[in-house]
Amino acid sequence: MLDLECRSCGYKFRNKKIVPRCPYCSKEGAVGMRKMAQDILNETFEAA
Repeated sequence: MLDLECRSCGYKFRNKKIVPRCPYCSKEGAVGMRKMAQDILNETFEAA
């Protein structure tokens, strides 16, 4: 299962694959992998 998040409304959910639209707000193309704590730390240190 993948941890997914809508970049438009922030809805977090799990699914077997990335879906083309958010199941909560129906925004097309806004669903992506949810950022984990390590991803955020990596982005912070890369920018510094």
